[in-house]
Amino acid sequence: MEFKDRLRFLRKNCVKNGKHVTQEDLGKILGYKYTSISNYESGRNEPCIRDIIKIANFFEVSTDYLLCVNEDGDDESRKNRLFELCASFSEEEKEKIISILLSIRSMMDKSKNRGK
Repeated sequence: MEFKDRLRFLRKNCVKNGKHVTQEDLGKILGYKYTSISNYESGRNEPCIRDIIKIANFFEVSTDYLLCVNEDGDDESRKNRLFELCASFSEEEKEKIISILLSIRSMMDKSKNRGK
């Protein structure tokens, strides 16, 4: 995966204020028109370091993740892989998964308390 693909993936799977982030939305964050984001996503242009940091902060990911660096097994990489997996589910599926995870967390907490 390249930066352009990662940026497109993040933008298309990001929901802010109840709606998916558009190229225009992201352009406003950076102080550009949507065409700049379109050019980033197509690979025609690449952002400067300052904008890479802004984009990473906006999507709450590391710059390494955004730039497709160090994707082996570190904690940040696992968090980002989990984000990608979760983004692939529908909103209804996400709610079910959250419910399941909360149940698992509760069972694990009870199990820990019994062991004390």
